[in-house]
Amino acid sequence: MIHLLQQTKTGQRQDMVTLSLYIPTLANYSEGAIADVQAAINEHLAENYGIQTKLVYIEIGNFEKNINLAMTTDELDVTCYFTGNGQLPNYVNNGQLLDITDYFNNASDELKNTFTQTEIDASSLNGRMYGLVRKYQYGGGEVVVMNKDIVEEMGIDPASITDMDSLGEVLYKVHEAHPEIHAMVPQSNADMTWGKPWVEGIGLTSFAFTDNIDSTEICSVFESDSYREFCSYTNKWYQDGLIMSDAISNTMEGSDMVTSGAAFCCLHNADIDPLDRLYPNTVTSGWLIKPRAIPTDVGNLQYGISVNSAHPDEAFTLLSALYTDAKLHTMLSYGLEGEHYVINGDGRADYPEGMTAENEPYGGFAATATYPNYLLNPVKASAVVDDYKKSVEDWDAQVKVSKCFGYVFDSSEYGDFITAYKNIEEKYLKAIQTGSVALDDVLPTIKSELEGIGYYDVIAKMQSELDAFLAK
Repeated sequence: MIHLLQQTKTGQRQDMVTLSLYIPTLANYSEGAIADVQAAINEHLAENYGIQTKLVYIEIGNFEKNINLAMTTDELDVTCYFTGNGQLPNYVNNGQLLDITDYFNNASDELKNTFTQTEIDASSLNGRMYGLVRKYQYGGGEVVVMNKDIVEEMGIDPASITDMDSLGEVLYKVHEAHPEIHAMVPQSNADMTWGKPWVEGIGLTSFAFTDNIDSTEICSVFESDSYREFCSYTNKWYQDGLIMSDAISNTMEGSDMVTSGAAFCCLHNADIDPLDRLYPNTVTSGWLIKPRAIPTDVGNLQYGISVNSAHPDEAFTLLSALYTDAKLHTMLSYGLEGEHYVINGDGRADYPEGMTAENEPYGGFAATATYPNYLLNPVKASAVVDDYKKSVEDWDAQVKVSKCFGYVFDSSEYGDFITAYKNIEEKYLKAIQTGSVALDDVLPTIKSELEGIGYYDVIAKMQSELDAFLAK
């Protein structure tokens, strides 16, 4: 659904430029709540910036289609856009996003200091800047989530589990002591772990990888040494009965099984949020994989200006304010204080009495993930951190970034190839990761199928481009 309010109902000043702002929704918004928030925002914008805005909320599943259409006209000024699947080169090559390099270079120090060089690189292509990344923690590592009762019963030291060998030692002991439960289960459904933490994605693609964060040699996930090593462990553990026998057809969340005691542990991606506070009756291991960021982790959601905006100067003023003006951003994301949220006695933001995520009229408080800079907002009562900005800065400081960061492969002409590659992954990946199938048994067939879709020709082209990129 698209929420686009008529100008006559929103109190917009006719003597000021009105800029549309497109935002994807992850929750419900009523027309009345949007109108009230927009009116308050416009009062603030008029007083501080001499501009107005028109909020356009679009359900996230239809968002890309709608902004692609809107960017062919002058209806769209400032918009969110996604880049996690390599869309940035498409937007730039199609002439849809405005080059904001000069605007940014001449902007306030407050705005420029908001972003790290890594974040600036994530919104740039060929040395030119096209947007501002969402301020958010980026990257992640891999840990083990374990049942707290069994950990305490058996005297297991969670911090001592830092690799697959130390994990294996614990799994065999737990299996011997508790044969009635699964020693290990997938993280979710048949996914042994979300994503591919043992390899590093390259070029903002879904099909090319390096063996680790320091490597610059592109390969398939199936032929990565680190991934093959991971799968050799899971295959042995599966054969020895440590991993649930029907893992490939599992439909449950691993964390639920661990919490309830039906399983001892599962692998889990980890970031700024302490997992033991998210999942009751669990403890977390040391890092199996230390925090790192691949290109799709940084700036996978950004805000920019349509090249067809009739008011690019004013649009950049709005874009800048979204990242530096705490009052503006809090109104935009949380709504109106006293109506859509309140500040409780601890100084944290919470729902007004009687309001929940299910009945709130302005969904931003429940789902702030798509807004530009949540670090500007008051900390929520439900947050597991005390200071958003400090927690994210501390987290990002420990995240290691791929050597290949900044390289982008233009995959716009490879639609059929990407579909064919995805089919191969779907055919083999989950069975291999859960240990149900030995990678070495099917690798010759997989390589033959990759050869058949021209995979090695594509990554050879990518390798050549990457080498040239790194040589600069």
